[in-house]
This record gives sequence, structure tokens and C-alpha cells, in this order.
Amino acid sequence: MARIHKIRIEGYRSINEQVEITFPNRKPVILLGENNAGKSNIVKALQLVLGPFWPGNHEPEDHEFFGRNPERSITIKTEFEPSDPLGGRYTRIIWRYDPSADEPISFRGDGRGFVRNEDRDTCMCIVVEAERNLNYHLSYSSKWTLLSRLMRRFHRALSSHEGVRQDLEHLFQQTKDKFHEIPEFNEFVSELQSELSDLVATMSHRLEVDFEAYNPVNFFHALRLQAVEGNTPRTLEEMGTGEQQVLALAFAYAYAKAFHGGIVLVIEEPEAHLHPLAQRWLARRLRSRCEEGLQIVITTHSPAFLAIEDLEGLVLVYKENGATKVRQLTRGDLVQACIEMGVPPNRVTEDNILPFYAANATSDILSGFFARAVVLVEGQTEELALPILLAKRGLEVEREGIAILGVGGKGNLAKWYRLFTAYGLPCYVVFDNDAKDDSSGTKRKDALKAVGITDDDATKLIRSDEWVVAEKYAIFGKDFEEAMRAHFGEYSALENEAEEQGTSSKPFKARWAAQRLNAERADLGWVKIEELIGHLRNLVEEPKGESEQALNEKEEDTLPF
Repeated sequence: MARIHKIRIEGYRSINEQVEITFPNRKPVILLGENNAGKSNIVKALQLVLGPFWPGNHEPEDHEFFGRNPERSITIKTEFEPSDPLGGRYTRIIWRYDPSADEPISFRGDGRGFVRNEDRDTCMCIVVEAERNLNYHLSYSSKWTLLSRLMRRFHRALSSHEGVRQDLEHLFQQTKDKFHEIPEFNEFVSELQSELSDLVATMSHRLEVDFEAYNPVNFFHALRLQAVEGNTPRTLEEMGTGEQQVLALAFAYAYAKAFHGGIVLVIEEPEAHLHPLAQRWLARRLRSRCEEGLQIVITTHSPAFLAIEDLEGLVLVYKENGATKVRQLTRGDLVQACIEMGVPPNRVTEDNILPFYAANATSDILSGFFARAVVLVEGQTEELALPILLAKRGLEVEREGIAILGVGGKGNLAKWYRLFTAYGLPCYVVFDNDAKDDSSGTKRKDALKAVGITDDDATKLIRSDEWVVAEKYAIFGKDFEEAMRAHFGEYSALENEAEEQGTSSKPFKARWAAQRLNAERADLGWVKIEELIGHLRNLVEEPKGESEQALNEKEEDTLPF
């Protein structure tokens, strides 16, 4: 069975210039990004060339052209592993719509060979959509459903077992005879046949009907998938949406396993209808299925489906000037980016880069991939207090798509800054000059070096007790608490009140005090917060020159992240 290696898309829907996505071996492809970035359009392109309908007859509608311009061309190229070509014949197929050509629609393989449906069957695309169309895929409503495809394969296999076929015919006839022992059924069939015979008596072609206990064109169409709970049969409609999703995934996996691949399973928003523990369990199962050979594409808004070890399959989808772009890194790309941001070349390799990041990765940190901008802080104190301080002066970080992430100490600031920056995510670093776990200043210098500060300037900064707010970083002087006390006149009193209320933990005390600070006071701290807000707003400002079409497509209630 064929395996996809790469897909290139140009001029299709929100995609203007060519985007390219590579399918890493035995790892999922994870499409993530803001709402309306174009993730679903990538899925639709894949579905067009390998989905249920024949692409050679597909006449694009206006909305399928970039900019709704039917005069421009559309190209979708799909490459397959040379060891697993499509239909055993093609390492590349191209679907193209060229309005200037005599025959606008072209669907060809290598050397302009004609691609058959039988070829496409060796690597079909099955999409489990966000609305969970389980009843469609597990029915015979069209020959393209997953159940229909499966039963056709079984029926073809039956041709090599003539004895089994004869036994089935005999058993099915016995079943049919049993139905006729029901008088009401027998009478209805007789009346139907008699009435139809009279009505078609004058026709040249005599039509006859009968009820069968099986479909003689495909014996296996007599089979229906039946859900059972305990000893009680259940309809698919009775199942919860989470159960339906798991059943669809199990069915697709069993199909791929039985026929040695041949499926690209696309799952839109697998987190839908699943609680957090179930999401993590499903994510592990999907990764294990990829390791066994199933090709899976996931669109998601949940960090549960991200794993550093699978980073080469992570595809960040975003819009620039109204057009969909993608950013996908290899290990080598990430190594090079880290070196450019200050890591000594002898310390980072393609072999150690992902284990290095995986050692400290958490779902909370990986949630930064879903943000428009990332603010990296040392720990829980800043993570809890900063959003409150910013909101008191008008910056609601959640609304703006800004993630404030505690990374577990100064030593991890540079690490995650480099990763998020490598993926093009705007990033800001916040720390203090407490030398308790950084007596040599190496960790703070590393963070400042990552954001582009020279060694000499970094040395001066880590010796300062001032609260510094700059374009890419902020330093809370000696430490967060000292900076707050020095710049907010009521902060010390609020800390004491927090302790009187039983809140002694430093992070929760900082949050308690931040919630009660008076934003109307003329404290110098609010000037610093305003400076910080200005820099953070610059991180998430809208790209200039966005196309008129993209602006028109934006819905008023579209979330900014």
C-alpha cells in the first residue's frame, strides 16, 4: 500500500503561493494554528486528490480559487515514498486546474500516466470531520464510505473461496425461506410481485422484484456494524460523540492493519467531546498507531496531541497578508536555529535536540504553540500575577491570544524562547535578578543572549536592581516581590492581608495582592506595566497589507487565536 511523503498546494482556497508539508515516517502530522488560518483547506486539498470523489471531474467553485479569482490556476502535487508508490506505479500525482488550457482539469501521475481509482484505493484519504460523520462512514450510503470500501475488498477475497461462496448462498436461501414462514411477509411479497407483473405487462423489458437476505452483487453488504453494551445492542445514534469518535478511529486502524496500510486518516479536532484525561489517552494511542505504520493527520487546538518527540510532524499554519502559510521544521532546522540564537555548535546535534526539549516539556508549555505571542516567565508567581496586572491596565492576554507560560526556572527561558522563535512565534522573556539558583549569572545571560543582547550589556543588566522593561525582555530587579513593593505603595500591606487570610504561598500571595491593587493610584509600577503592555501589543499587532478578500472573510466574532 502507498504512503504519502509530501504534499504541495498552490492557488487553492486560502493558499496563494505554494505550501509544502512533509509526512515524517511513523509520526503524525499535526496541523495547528489560529482559527481561520487555513488548516481545513489543507485537509480539503488532500481529500480532493485522495478522497471519495474522482478528482478528474472536479470543476472548482469560485471559493476554491485563491482570492475567488477563477482566472488563476490551482495545483495540488502529492508525492509518495518510492518504496510504496501509488498503485505500485506512481511516486507523484498532480491535480491541476488551468483555466487557460484547452482541457482545464488535469489529473496525472509520473510521465503523464493516467491515474485510476484502483491506484487511489492504495492510499485513500478518510476524514473524520469535526462533526463526526460516523453514520456516513459506517454505512453503505455510497461506494466511497469506509464500510463500503471494506466490504468490496472482502467480496473480492471471496472469489478465491468458491466453496465458502456456495455455502453462503445456501445459508442465505435458508434465511430467506424462514422469512416466508411469516404469513404477513409472504402475503405482501406475493401481492407486490403480482401487482408489478400487471403494471409492466405491456413493457418490452419485464421487471421483477424479490426480497433477499443478502446482496448477491456483494455478499458482505448483508453485514452491519453493531454496537453492543453488555448484552444489549445499541444503535450508533445512542452512542456518545466521544464513543463514536473512538469507534471510527478503531475501524480505520483495523482497516489499515488488515490491508497493510493504504489509509491516510485525517481527524479534525480529536479533542472534541473528550475530557482531558481521555484526550491524553487518545493522543498516546494515535502516536502508537503511527509507529505501527498508519498515516495520521490531526487538526487540533489541544496541547494534549503535541509531543516534542513528534516535532518534525508539527505544522504551524498561519496567515500572512491574507494567505495561508505553513512552518514545519526538521531536526536540522531546529539545530541551526538554536545555534543562530546563541547555542554553541558543539552542544547541540540532531540526535540530542529533541530529547533535550522533551525532558522539560509539559502540556502547559506546549500550549504556547496555539498562541499569537508567548511570554516566558520563570515560574508560577509571574504566571499568576502578570495577567491580572496587565488586565488592570487594559490588556487581556487571553483575548489577545498571548500565552504567559511558566517554564520552571531561569535555566529554561532561553530553551523555550529559541523553540517558539524558530517557529516564528513572537516571544518575550521575563525574569528577575535573584541569583539564588544562578550565582554565576550564566542562565540569565543565556536568556538575554537568546533575545539578541551582547555579553557586555547582559553583564550590566544582571547586576542591576532596577525594574527594566525593554522591547524583548523585562527584568524585575532583585526579584518580583521587591520590584512590586518598591513600585506599588500598597503592595506590602496587601501581602500582609493575604497572610492574615491564610494565603502564605508566594505565587498565590502575589495573585491575591495583584487582584486588589488599585489601578487608579499614581504608582510608578503602573507606568512600568504600561511600558510592558506597549511591547506586548507590538508582538501581536496585525500584519500590514492584508488582502481585501481576507478582511472581508473575517467574521466579527472570530477569536483572535
